[in-house]
Amino acid sequence: MARSQSSACLFQDNIIFVFGGYNKGLGTLNSIERYDISIKKVTLLEIKMPFPLRRFASVKISMTKILLMGGIGRLSKESDGVYCFDIDDGVNNGVNDIVRSTYSIENLDKIDKPGVIDYPVIIDSIGSLHLFIETASGTSPLMRSVYSFLEFS
Repeated sequence: MARSQSSACLFQDNIIFVFGGYNKGLGTLNSIERYDISIKKVTLLEIKMPFPLRRFASVKISMTKILLMGGIGRLSKESDGVYCFDIDDGVNNGVNDIVRSTYSIENLDKIDKPGVIDYPVIIDSIGSLHLFIETASGTSPLMRSVYSFLEFS
């Protein structure tokens, strides 16, 4: 799907997840796509983000988890939500022993200030994310916020 202002996260050496964003015809999106680099295939996942978001961060924090943080929702409402996108790569669907991935999203927490997450998001040696947040209008200086994810990884 054509989109801008989305967030993408390299999950494995050959898998990229693309979250939310903005589409001219549909507005702010809550869709998730999985791109397999090795076979050059994009798959639209059935699972959706809890809220449509754009200009937010996605950060891999473990072998099965990606955090989705901040951003802007519909009607330019700033988000302070932190969501965990969890990937389970070992579910047997019972048909011809095909193993497929399952996905879930849960609301974890909030960041200190709602708004656009500017890049880069920095992960330090003690398990904290250093975020640079700006307002939706982009007229104020960036605010630095530190978010610890260790209890969720």
